Amino acid sequence: MDGNINENELGVKQPEMEKLNNNINGEEDLPDSTQNDNTNMDGNDLPIEVKIKNNDDDDDDDNEDAVKENKNDSNQKMMGDDHVVIRKVGGGGPEEPKFISMLLTIIPVLFFTTLNESVATVMYNDLIIDLHKSITTIQWVTTGFVLVLAIGMVFSAFIAKHFHLRTIFFSGVLFFIGGSVICVFANSFILLLIGRIIQGVGTALLMPQISNIVIIMSPRNRLGFYNGLTMLVIITGNALGPTISGLITRYLGWRYVFAILIPIPLIGGIVGIWTMGNVIEQEPFHLDIPSVLLAILGYGGISFGLGNSGTYGFGSLIVIISLVVGILCLISFFVWENYCSHPIVCVKNMGRPFFIINIFLSTINSSTLIGWLAILPFIIQIYLGKSVAISGISLLPGGLLNAFLNIAAGKLYDSFRFKYAPFGFLFVIISSSFLFVMSINDEIKLYIIIVGYICLNLGIPIIMSIYTSSSLTCMPPQSSPHAAAVFHSFFQLSGSLGSAIYVALLNNFSDVSFCESRHPLINGATICFLLTLSINVVCLMVAVAWSIYYFKDHDNQGNPKQKNKIYP
Repeated sequence: MDGNINENELGVKQPEMEKLNNNINGEEDLPDSTQNDNTNMDGNDLPIEVKIKNNDDDDDDDNEDAVKENKNDSNQKMMGDDHVVIRKVGGGGPEEPKFISMLLTIIPVLFFTTLNESVATVMYNDLIIDLHKSITTIQWVTTGFVLVLAIGMVFSAFIAKHFHLRTIFFSGVLFFIGGSVICVFANSFILLLIGRIIQGVGTALLMPQISNIVIIMSPRNRLGFYNGLTMLVIITGNALGPTISGLITRYLGWRYVFAILIPIPLIGGIVGIWTMGNVIEQEPFHLDIPSVLLAILGYGGISFGLGNSGTYGFGSLIVIISLVVGILCLISFFVWENYCSHPIVCVKNMGRPFFIINIFLSTINSSTLIGWLAILPFIIQIYLGKSVAISGISLLPGGLLNAFLNIAAGKLYDSFRFKYAPFGFLFVIISSSFLFVMSINDEIKLYIIIVGYICLNLGIPIIMSIYTSSSLTCMPPQSSPHAAAVFHSFFQLSGSLGSAIYVALLNNFSDVSFCESRHPLINGATICFLLTLSINVVCLMVAVAWSIYYFKDHDNQGNPKQKNKIYP
């Protein structure tokens, strides 16, 4: 067989056959905006699945299947009403105006949903007084939210494949607004918890969809910029949550924190009536029950264990059992998804080193960022004796810098892919080394924390924005929702893990022999900064080795220097 497919073998018209043969033989170079579905965003050719008919078999069904499989190079497909279903990674064609309007609609809504993730921790004292509950009970306001969010994230790909984006968007907005209204008027802990759980459902529906919109619809040459915009919203919302919540709680009360979350999503929901379309072709509904049970037990068990570790400690039986069950079920879930006929998350394209390394480097530092956001307010308020408002304002410069650098990091990705992303780890290493030395010498001051946190936010956006773009864009279009689901669920788990570990270290290492301070918080903080330093030294070595290995055979745009060579 010479590699060409003739017209008689497939029953395809001659112009289509010429195009197919050229693509298979590598004789036709397609422009970026019209690349075949079987080419990923970094120039790696994915296998072209062509069903070739046996010369002795005249079955018309085979012909129809072969033609259908090779029509995936069409840029878009109209599906019902006027909703455009984009079939390619990296658009930039006539659908781009629709993409911009959809993005401008969902970004403000998403900002307030992510802002909501981190608002509760700074209002614990007020909730204890108003609702007459212990801290062990009140912390479920956060634990319950994270639990629902983590479980919901893993189902986002399944939801995106079976429901129109418009339906998902409006449902998410309604859940979020409804939960916020319940929180505003809650006069008991149970009502507040119910409101937070409903908010979690809305956030889980909304957050992954922006990744699907960006990865599938954005112009390829600006994909990094738009993905940086996505990370700006997600990370900035988390980073600014404690600041905004602290100020509002101090001067107005905790109910007003939930009240400010309502207007913008409400306006976004109304505007979405005219702007939101559909980006993913829907599939027949199939629900695999073992996948559902394993996902709930896996993500739920880990989130439950981490959420309770701060209260009961990592050595408690309830935490150990939850984490062990969660980890075993999560491993079983991904193994099962690889073999079941109707997976919730299709993992068949996620075993490639390109995806695994980039997703690891991206999500590992969400634990650092969320962990620092958990411990720095404690140090500022308890050790330095500052107010909640001062604590929030002190972290504001770093949060704003993070926001702006996500856009810059996206532009860096558009020009060089992840070639220079390892420099982000250098900033994190410098930041953690600086605070580690200051804490050892008992020189922790407010300006020291501000400078250290600013330096941290010089590196985190570079790491997370660039490696996230790389990991998500290496997937073929049909796998984009599944890759986004894995990223967002791992991002949540990594953040929960970072928060739990850093708070545990802060509280449990009250005596460190090489630290001059006798204050238990500073001793614990010393170990936290040392942990950040150690992790990022290892990550820097991995990132440098990965960049050298990959760009030895690729140009700055990620295109293979040897056209027909297959890369991992």
